[in-house]
Amino acid sequence: MTLDPITLTVIQAGLQQVCDEMDLSFSRAAFSPVIAEANDRSDGIYAASDGSLIAQGTEGLPVFVGTMQYSTAELIRLIENGSTSPPEPNDIYIVNDPYLGGTHLMDVRFVRPYYRGGKLWCWLSNTGHWPDTGGAVPGGFSASATAVEQEGLRLPPVKLFKKGKLDQEIYSIICSNIRVADQRIGDVKAQAAALQVGSDRLDLLLNRYGDDTVQTAIKELRARASQQMRQLISRIPDGTWHSEAYVDSDGVVDTRNQT
Repeated sequence: MTLDPITLTVIQAGLQQVCDEMDLSFSRAAFSPVIAEANDRSDGIYAASDGSLIAQGTEGLPVFVGTMQYSTAELIRLIENGSTSPPEPNDIYIVNDPYLGGTHLMDVRFVRPYYRGGKLWCWLSNTGHWPDTGGAVPGGFSASATAVEQEGLRLPPVKLFKKGKLDQEIYSIICSNIRVADQRIGDVKAQAAALQVGSDRLDLLLNRYGDDTVQTAIKELRARASQQMRQLISRIPDGTWHSEAYVDSDGVVDTRNQT
């Protein structure tokens, strides 16, 4: 199938709009000011086979958009090797492990499988910065921490929602490890609701243009993105390049460091 440029551009914008609506729903529904006001969150659509990025929101936090494809890929890997239970419709996995494609423990990811005709079509994922996930100090930013466990509760991919229903036992484990636990349900429901919005909007897009047409558009967009990136890299002159960065203090010793 060959798509004309106008149809390709419209579908590209439609996929981005799905993510933008997820972002907006997440921020509007979230309890924590760091999400609701600072928009410390992101949403995206990821490939069913390998978790690679399909589309992202225009207002998503870049550090989340850049890493969610890796956490989704890790989830797929763990499902395939039997370490994590396989997905079913309306399941939502939760994960914040920085060693499984994450950032720090306060950046909590939700991942939901999206089905068409009983077949996994893609993954919908979002990340929100929770104010606290336990650990030695409120917020997890301990300058004296020597192990990740000292920063908060570390979660591998587990199903927080099973067939659309919140698993109260897993949620209780989370709440028993964090401060001001009764407020977290607002962020949990906001993240889950944003993924539901994404599922609903993706339904509308696919119903309008057809699954095959949208899949063709995604394949073409990824090919063009690869070509554009290669062209940009080719403009960089051959040579060795260096950069410098400074840290005013590590929080323990008041000394400026250069890296």
